[in-house]
Amino acid sequence: MFQFSYKKYFQAGMIAAGMILLGTSCKKELREEIYPASLTIVNGINDNTSFLTTYFGTTSPKAYARLAHISSGNSLDYATEKMVQPVTLFRNNDTLVPNKPFLKTSLQLEPGGIFTHFVYGSPTQAKQKTVKETLPHRTLNDSVAHLRIINLFENRTIDILQLEPVPGVMVTNLAYEQLSDFIKVPVTTSIENFVFEVKDHATGATLTTLTEVNMYPGATTPNNQWLFKPRTMLVTGTWAAAGDFSARAKTIGHF
Repeated sequence: MFQFSYKKYFQAGMIAAGMILLGTSCKKELREEIYPASLTIVNGINDNTSFLTTYFGTTSPKAYARLAHISSGNSLDYATEKMVQPVTLFRNNDTLVPNKPFLKTSLQLEPGGIFTHFVYGSPTQAKQKTVKETLPHRTLNDSVAHLRIINLFENRTIDILQLEPVPGVMVTNLAYEQLSDFIKVPVTTSIENFVFEVKDHATGATLTTLTEVNMYPGATTPNNQWLFKPRTMLVTGTWAAAGDFSARAKTIGHF
């Protein structure tokens, strides 16, 4: 009887010890918590037609067809645990000479940080600008969007007017490559569209207009790409002379 009890308790003790050792071993193998950085790459090339192909490795892509594209005036969101993030961009699938991409760089990021990397300039001379973001807080008590403007319209200063729903000046004398602060734009069900006008500051010439839908036909709530969201308006294009220019305005969201 005593021998049977001894074996039973001995086995139970060995199982318990094994579980403790296993638990200790598992704890040692836990990885340190890493908070990824959020990176948005924006295509602001001034010909308004170029699209970019993105590669985030350090060597060369094995399959170019599988790489993500960023069409003209749009953006790509990317999460990464690399705080020195390599970025290689090819323009218009020009991968025939992979050692000469359109742009090759490394971005300094921070854990948990939000960054926007603007790629702009001409098809023959790329420029870049990285912004560490402090995006406006969302609040359900204030029916607004937050809109800012970046002037990538080559070497010209611009003004931005809002035509609808309430006419007014949003930004004036915004220099080339300059980024405005976020501006609150009311968003309610009574607003059908947002309409903006971009003007050349020196001549007063209208460069382009932008219309964004707030209430789609049959909808009962405002456009969820605008309501409570921060957005950036990209103004891109080139100026040769008065009456001889090409301009476009688009917006991208930060989510």
